[in-house]
Parts: sequence; C-alpha cells; structure tokens
Amino acid sequence: MYQQIFHIGNIVFYILLAISFVLLLQKIIYHIVGLFPAKKFKDAKTNHKYVILIPARNESKVIEQLLISIEEQNYDHELIKTYVIVEREDDPTCEIAKRYKNTEVFIRKHLENKGKGYALDEVVTHIFTTGENYDAFFIFDADNVLDKNYIKEMNKAFDEGYEIALGYRNSKNWNDGWIAGASALTFSMINTFQNKCRSRFTKNVIISGTGFYISSKILKKLGGWKFFELTEDYELSLYATINNVKATYNEYAEFYDEQPTKLKVSWNQRLRWVKGFSNVTKKYKKKLLKSFKIDKNNRLCKFEYIMSILPVVCLLATSFIYMAFTLILGIVGSIIGDPNCVSVYIACIIATLVIYFFFVVYALIMILAERKHINMKFWNKVVCCFMFPIYMLLYIPIYIQSIFKKTVEWKPIEHKVKMEHPKSN
Repeated sequence: MYQQIFHIGNIVFYILLAISFVLLLQKIIYHIVGLFPAKKFKDAKTNHKYVILIPARNESKVIEQLLISIEEQNYDHELIKTYVIVEREDDPTCEIAKRYKNTEVFIRKHLENKGKGYALDEVVTHIFTTGENYDAFFIFDADNVLDKNYIKEMNKAFDEGYEIALGYRNSKNWNDGWIAGASALTFSMINTFQNKCRSRFTKNVIISGTGFYISSKILKKLGGWKFFELTEDYELSLYATINNVKATYNEYAEFYDEQPTKLKVSWNQRLRWVKGFSNVTKKYKKKLLKSFKIDKNNRLCKFEYIMSILPVVCLLATSFIYMAFTLILGIVGSIIGDPNCVSVYIACIIATLVIYFFFVVYALIMILAERKHINMKFWNKVVCCFMFPIYMLLYIPIYIQSIFKKTVEWKPIEHKVKMEHPKSN
C-alpha cells in the first residue's frame, strides 16, 4: 500500500510536469531565440526631436553622470532637451542640473501626489501647455548612464515607426555582491530571453524600469502621463498590448543603472514590484480579455499577458507539492517502519536538488549568453550562479507578504554608485 501511494504520486507528478512543459512552451521558444543575435534596425533617414525626463528627487550623488552621458551623445544636441524633476528648490540636484546645456529644472507643485507616475504627469502636462513639440519622450532614472550611441540607436527604432522602444539595461555594479548580481540578471532574463524574441515576432515587449521612449502622439491622446500604479512600467506594457501600440526592444541602445546591494532594500523593491504587478493585472484583466476576444491584432502577446505567471507558478507548485508529498510520505514510512521510506526520502532530496541546480544552470546560461555585456569578475559569477536560486525563491515569501499587505508605498532607494562613462565599440 505504501509503495502504491508513492507510485501513484510519481504518476501524478509526471502528468503535472508535462502540463507545465506545454504551458511553458512559448517561453522556451523565447529563450532559444534569445541565444541568437538581436534584431537590427535600419539607419534612420531623419533625426527626430526628443525630450528626456528624469525624476531626480535628492539624487545629487549620481545625476551628474547621467547628464554628462546625455551631453556626450553622438546625436544632434539641438534635438535633445532634458527636464530634471525635483520637489524642492534647495535640492542640490538643481544646481548640478543648471550646469548643463538644454537642461531645465522642473520643480513639482502637487507633492500630495506621491510616485514617479505623478511626477512624470506634471512635467508632461507642463510641456504640452508651453507648446513645446517633441516626437517622443525618453524616461530615465537619475542613476542611469547612457552609452554614447544610445539615442542614435533608439532613433533608428522610432524612424521605423515604433511608438515605444526599450533599450538594453546593463548594470553599473555587477561586482557589488550576489544581490546586485542576481538583480541585474533578472533584467537580462526579461530582455534577452523574452523581449529579444518578442521584438522579432510580436508588436509588444515588457517594459521594465526606465531606458525607453514613448511617442508624443500617445501621451497627447492620453492627455499626459496616465500610468500611476506602483509598477507604472508594467502598466504601460499592458496598455500598449491592449491598444496594439507598436513597441520594440533595441539591444544596441545600451544604458546602465544601479542595482541594490542589501537584502532589505532588494526585498522592499521586489515587494513593490509584486504588489504593483498584482494591482495592474487586476486593473486591466477585463480590458485584456475583451481585446483578446474582439481584436485579432497581436493576439499572441495578449494571450501571454492573460496567462501571466501561470506557467511558471504551475511548474513551481508542481515541484514543491511533490517535495512536500515525498517528505511527508517518508516521515510516515519511518514511523510505520516501511523500508521503502529510504527511496522516498531520496526522491525528495533529488527533487530539491533539481530545482536548485535548475536555477544555477539558468543563471550560468544567462551569464554566458550576456558575456559581452556582463562586467563581472570570475568568482563573483560563480557566487552569483549558486546564490541566484535563493534570490529567485525569495519571491515566494515576498508574494505571500504582498497578499496580506494591503498598502505598499514606494520607498526611495539611495543611489551612490559611480562609473566611468561607457565607451561604445
């Protein structure tokens, strides 16, 4: 009887594993395509006019590097204007910003509205009111640093008719510990193993963080920046998908940002992401389903957003349920003195090791695939690979906390990492 239960459990496990594989098939294809060279864009026929928006509250430690990298762009500087958004006139960021040409400091008036989305909406509304005309708006965080050819490369995408485009997000601090390394790898995962394929075969990508532009036509249609959730980037992604906005990913437009180095900071940041993800999913669920049913355009991408994290959850749930099943069955076997309990314990250990080393190998593949971009020392790569499973599995308690925590507020992250200006090849 004991052995029979174990046998039935194994059969159920393999069936659920097969279902998980089918659900993950699309993402597996994405990963395979991600190992091949990225889509290249044709040289632009026209140099378009852009405005850069930088929410920069108390960012005097890092803002100058971004402004220098904007000033050193291989692009017509008369076609670029920068707005640095602050909350107070006495913010040291203001004095730094005033040193740079075509850069204007914008001081917020409605501080009761907290969050990046409201800051962006204020400055976008201001720009529309003044009558300034730009083809697109670039969004950056103050800790970003741009490759010299960033805007030149992004202009190619805009010239091809893409209303939204996301650049390649690299890290400023790969070697500042396993948390910083693992955090940076998650963006490599989104871009290389998802957005690279999306930009080839669909009209949409997952917008993560900053380093992207959005067409002025879209913002004028909306009447400003109208994405106010905790994860305004994911909200924009869903809006673009539902409304068939033509979006792409440009690997050749590279920029850098700073990743958290402390577990508490990383935890709070990811708690905001998870809560924001849940809020946005609930907000747009009906609109997404309706668009999928009545609009034939871009159905593949819409279906993927409908599925959301279900394929990954299914795989992880199957694995953890099997681990719990074999562990409990092993304990019961030990109590009743069944000799087969040893093989049950072994199955539990093997399942645990498979999950752990799956993430280790996954991290290794990402590092190898992105070796030209990742500036990480050898031993840091080794540590990052072996700690990556822990980083990813921490999403489980973070998700549980997000369910019970009704309100998650945006908490500022101190940026202080400096880097030499990146040199293009």
